[in-house]
Amino acid sequence: MSVHGSDGRPAEPDGRGLLLRHGTVLDYFPAALDADAAPRVETVDVRIADGRVVERGTGLTPNQDEQVLDLDGVTVMPGNVNAHTHLYSAFAAGMPLPKRPMETFTDTLTEFWWPYDRALDSEAVYLCALAGCWDAVRCGTTLLFDHHSSLSYVDESLDRVEQALTEIGLRACLCYEVTDRGGKGLRDIMLQENERYLQKLRDNPQRGVARFRGMVGAHASFTLEERTLELIAGICQRQAAPVHMHLAEGTTDREVSQEHGWKDPLDRLVQFGLVRKGSLFVHGVDLSPLDMQTLGEREAWLIHCGRSNMHSRVGRAPVDRFPARCALGTDGLDDNMWGELRTTFFRGNEGGRGPLGYDGAIRFWLGNYRLAREVFGEAFGSLDVGAPADFIILENFQKTPLTTETWLSHLLYDFHPWDIDAVYVGGRRVYKNGDSAPIETSALHEVAGRIWRAMGRE
Repeated sequence: MSVHGSDGRPAEPDGRGLLLRHGTVLDYFPAALDADAAPRVETVDVRIADGRVVERGTGLTPNQDEQVLDLDGVTVMPGNVNAHTHLYSAFAAGMPLPKRPMETFTDTLTEFWWPYDRALDSEAVYLCALAGCWDAVRCGTTLLFDHHSSLSYVDESLDRVEQALTEIGLRACLCYEVTDRGGKGLRDIMLQENERYLQKLRDNPQRGVARFRGMVGAHASFTLEERTLELIAGICQRQAAPVHMHLAEGTTDREVSQEHGWKDPLDRLVQFGLVRKGSLFVHGVDLSPLDMQTLGEREAWLIHCGRSNMHSRVGRAPVDRFPARCALGTDGLDDNMWGELRTTFFRGNEGGRGPLGYDGAIRFWLGNYRLAREVFGEAFGSLDVGAPADFIILENFQKTPLTTETWLSHLLYDFHPWDIDAVYVGGRRVYKNGDSAPIETSALHEVAGRIWRAMGRE
């Protein structure tokens, strides 16, 4: 891949700055972290140095030895953010069909996902993450909140995911998905992996704009015993880290909890102190209006994964009732955030729910950047002075004008991954349309086949 050095890692900057001239720049926020969203489009020059935007205006004069890109009106916009994904799911794409129909959500878990994540080893974890990151960068996604699981390879698995992200050049917030379905011994290793990785980040401060952050991962509460929730809360407390977990993906979460004599899922999490500012909960299909109010009052995040909900047949999330702190994720289906926004908008306006409306679409889309800003402490979603230089350059084809008044219409109806010409992270180009993949597909096919055979899916 042309942006990589000989060791497979992103090429180091050559010391020169970068000047983007005459770009049609769309961004969503001012650089101040406490600023309200203010989407705008303007033709402007943007100067980048040391991974950040350092100057913005018209008629900027190139500095000596500065690389200059004259964009001639081409669109420049912040890199996309995926608020919930599973990079480990890459080898699920194209898998042989199941030998018997999966009729319920429980069937999908027990017959597909749980055998799959148990089959992953160190090599498969790394290659899945590498393939997933390659898909992400080609969709203009530059920052991911990843939720990892690999029951046969837990210890240091997050380092392997991080390695793949580093080789492609993306940013991410990582965690390991704790569950009790492998027994207490394996559960304890999962807990340790979360704490080990969080401590690693604390012991090794990152210079400039952080490449990685961490949370404490957990599967849905119906696979977590009371003692496990207590232990998860302990790590959150010691590491000052929020939890990232599935919640009420369907009725299964509540029904299994009732069978065990537990409280309803959200009430259980409240009981153990896990529903607090910064907590990241995903799906929320089976939450009541009171549950939504609780999440809002406690300043937790609720992430909508519309296409995944449709695929798993778990029901339609009440997106019109989601709390203010909401965002979009793909749940590992892919990293095409424009596609996810469209599905959420179209489905959200369909009869029987909503309507979500344009204001709802804006709320979810900008929520991804608000989440990234909160977790990383950086002005993602902005291309103003001081913001990280994470951005997409589109091809110079646009059917209708992009303006401050039309930006949402373009996201909903016009922009596609095939429009992307280049992707930059920290002012460094990590993808150019036409770049070759970072690994031969034959190597991926070989390992994918091995995983499928281990699952009995030959």
